[in-house]
Amino acid sequence: MMRWACVVAVCILMTSTFSVSASSTKGVISCSNSNLDSLPSNWSLSDQSCLRVDLGVLEQGESLFFEISADAEVDILLFPSNTISVYQNEQTYRMESVWISDSVFEIFSGEGEWHWNVPSDRDPTRWYLVIDNLAHPQDSGEGAQGGQTSEITLDGGIISHEQFTLSDSIHRVGPGDYSIVHGPFSVDEGTFVEIHARTMAGEPDIFVMTESAFSYYSPTSNWSSSLRIVSADMLLVTNERYLPWEAIDTDGEDLLIVVDNRPGPGGGGAGTSDAAVTVTVTLTPVLSPSISSQSDLDSVDVGEVVTLSASDTPNKSDQILDSGFSWDTDSDGVNDRNGITTEQSWTEPGNYTIRLSVTSVDSRSASTSRTVTVSDMSPPEVSMGASEEVTKGFGEELSISATFSDNWGVERIDWLFDESIVLSNYSISEPTSTLTMQVSDDYSPGQHVVSLVVTDNSGMTTRKDTMVNFIDVSAPEISPYATQKEVEYGDPTILQIFAQDNQSESLDYTWTFEQGTENEIQFSGPQVIYEFNSEGPTSVVCRVQNDAGLSSYAEILVIVKRSEGSSGLSWQVIAAISVFLLVILSVASLFYYNYAVNRRVSELSEDDEEDESPPPPPSTQMQAQMWGRSQTPSFQPPEPSTNPNLDDEMLDVLGGGRTSGQPPIPQNTPEDTLLGDLESPPDGQSPDSSNDRTVRKECSDCSKKFEITLPDGLDAAYTNCPHCGSEQFVTLG
Repeated sequence: MMRWACVVAVCILMTSTFSVSASSTKGVISCSNSNLDSLPSNWSLSDQSCLRVDLGVLEQGESLFFEISADAEVDILLFPSNTISVYQNEQTYRMESVWISDSVFEIFSGEGEWHWNVPSDRDPTRWYLVIDNLAHPQDSGEGAQGGQTSEITLDGGIISHEQFTLSDSIHRVGPGDYSIVHGPFSVDEGTFVEIHARTMAGEPDIFVMTESAFSYYSPTSNWSSSLRIVSADMLLVTNERYLPWEAIDTDGEDLLIVVDNRPGPGGGGAGTSDAAVTVTVTLTPVLSPSISSQSDLDSVDVGEVVTLSASDTPNKSDQILDSGFSWDTDSDGVNDRNGITTEQSWTEPGNYTIRLSVTSVDSRSASTSRTVTVSDMSPPEVSMGASEEVTKGFGEELSISATFSDNWGVERIDWLFDESIVLSNYSISEPTSTLTMQVSDDYSPGQHVVSLVVTDNSGMTTRKDTMVNFIDVSAPEISPYATQKEVEYGDPTILQIFAQDNQSESLDYTWTFEQGTENEIQFSGPQVIYEFNSEGPTSVVCRVQNDAGLSSYAEILVIVKRSEGSSGLSWQVIAAISVFLLVILSVASLFYYNYAVNRRVSELSEDDEEDESPPPPPSTQMQAQMWGRSQTPSFQPPEPSTNPNLDDEMLDVLGGGRTSGQPPIPQNTPEDTLLGDLESPPDGQSPDSSNDRTVRKECSDCSKKFEITLPDGLDAAYTNCPHCGSEQFVTLG
């Protein structure tokens, strides 16, 4: 059953739709058609007829005005193209989805005007205004029902708003309610707010109030309109009213314009019936150009770049574009540049007039002027090329450069050295100057002050100082000297160097002997006395240092020679060399002795010749007595045989090549060196003839004399000269 019921309902709906569509084509309610351009100035609308006025395709936001008069009651209805068929097909049309209630006036007679804005949520749509003088089947008994002919005049069209129109539309307000015409919005003090009201129904009031006042008015209960701006009141608007109001004393708050349909205040509407009123709000923004600057325009420096600003000019309504600000900065009556700000400077002192002109977007204009006082208030600017202390040496050239500038001009410059002017220039062609001077001996060493004083055209001066330090940059000059010197071994030698330095009060001499060795030694002074105890060449260095720490060096090659009667070696050195040679000789003798004995024995076995045997060399005990040694030597060669068959070669191996009766030649031992160091008795002193075994000998090599005491039983021996170390033969005979 339910399924069949649904089917039947759908069939009925389809049939109904078809019927509506069919009826729309033939029209159940047939209205006369027209448009705003073709309407006569006045015409008659007979009883039970209607007129459909084509308003054309309208864009969202467009505004239309309508002016109408009727001598009999009619209904004024507004439909978009997609719902007007509902009205013509005798369907229910009295709902927001079908008609546009803001522009609906039922049971209207008399004269009226209203403005309507195309809703912003609609695409481009064709719209229709219907003048109804009939009893529509679906009007629910509301509105005019016809009954007589009505003489009608109708005018309308699209509105071209003025530049500063804030709102222009009809407002429908129920009893005890309100509607915001526009706001919150901000205007400059002095702006004129023009309010134009046209009432179609009711007796509304129109208020202007600040946001603070609106906060007391907007509540649904315990509201109050007492804080409204009374000077802008429009009370009990029954037809058309116009009010120009100057915005003053708003404390900078944003404003709201309200259609009031609440009871009161005194003299206002009762708020007991619906109200319909068109309110147009238009501004005339104030034009009051203002010149400002962060700089003090009563005291501007020459050359100072000043930013002139028009930002203090009232412009809350954007009445002036950036290009609408024009500046005349040279007092020639011609605008030089545009913009809300501009920069300007003046090259000479004086009083200058600047003018600011503004042009609003609605072609109004205004201007203002301001005098700027320009004077020279800045001293010259000076920059020294030397930011830190400059150090120069005597004989060098001092050069210091500087740059300078002034906002008006430089009159002269002066260079000072220790507060004395050394260079002046009164003809300034370049913004630079250089002081050049020779650092001579006329100046004292140490710090000095170099200054540059720059004076501008107004007499103001700037001084810049830099420190210069004069120092000695040349090392002492050493006088010519002998670079090579021959001296006697052990003789005191005088070495001296002479130097000069005009920039130093004193010179420091340092002599270095045996440099780089563990025996290095230093002396001070221009002259030294030194005893050289090392034979051969040696280098002596003398450093001469001045007060500035600069040094010169003198090097002398000293060649140390021995005289004929001097020994180049001390007894300590001779002893050390003797011990070393004794060890070497002992080892070599052992090996050579063994080799020689073996070779000679082999030869003797083959040779039958007999040679006279030489006397044997002293035994080890005799050698010990001869050299005064008490201990047994580390090396003891075997006692040679007294075989008469040993020849001279064998004797050379055993004791050296000596003849019969010649004493053996002793080997060099440390005792030889020690005996050589014994002091001989004074000349002319006779030793004891009975036991004196002291031998006095003059060295055959160095010609120096020495003494040696031979042990008992030994009348001849070989020994080393204690002075030159050469081997010498001594004998008691």
